Amino acid sequence: MNRRDTLNSQENYHEIIERQKEYILEELEDLKGYNSDDQDKINDTYETIVKYSLDNLIANYSLGETIESIKKEYLSTLEYYQHSWSQSNGYVSMIWMLSIGIMLEIEQEQFMKLVSCVEKDNPNDFLIDFLISSKISDWEKHNNFKFPRPYENIKQVIDLSKDNKEAAVERLLKYLQKEWYRGHADTGWYDAHKSKWNIHTGYWSFESGAVAKILGLSDEILKDQQYYPYDMVHWKD
Repeated sequence: MNRRDTLNSQENYHEIIERQKEYILEELEDLKGYNSDDQDKINDTYETIVKYSLDNLIANYSLGETIESIKKEYLSTLEYYQHSWSQSNGYVSMIWMLSIGIMLEIEQEQFMKLVSCVEKDNPNDFLIDFLISSKISDWEKHNNFKFPRPYENIKQVIDLSKDNKEAAVERLLKYLQKEWYRGHADTGWYDAHKSKWNIHTGYWSFESGAVAKILGLSDEILKDQQYYPYDMVHWKD
């Protein structure tokens, strides 16, 4: 098994995954003890489960697991995700979930679970709208960005692709090399690979892969680019 993200060891990825599987089981057990009056606790518990589940999905991808197994992990995460999402604490995770779903070509019924989350608490965000509109043609689009840094740069890729797909790929390459990682300096996972604790599950610009797939870009120059999930884009090739 070849690691896709080599900033952590195979042993460490396995350690994270097994540890967080135990945490998920503990949280699921807690859910059984709640009743209808404990809605806040239920929501908080689902948020915690989603964090561990999504972390494990990313860790398994970084570790080098097959795309088929990643898809199973994704669908499991999605079942938890629909119970807890809000834009205030889950914008980046929604970008990831939409993007991975698009790359894995999940069924429309499954994709609509994400759409329902957005409909309940819509950030009116260009990138979220663009991703959804690739599967729902009449979805309303907005021009603003909830987090312009770094995501506003993606709009340049999309705009360039209308007339010059090669220029769009070059712009996406710049986004990956110079903008994506730096643009997440305020996230909890930034520089996780430098931590003294074993917490690094992988760095992936899933939206880059989804945008390339939606636009039909020839992304060969991105194949070995750090952060670009090339084999998730091309898993059916």
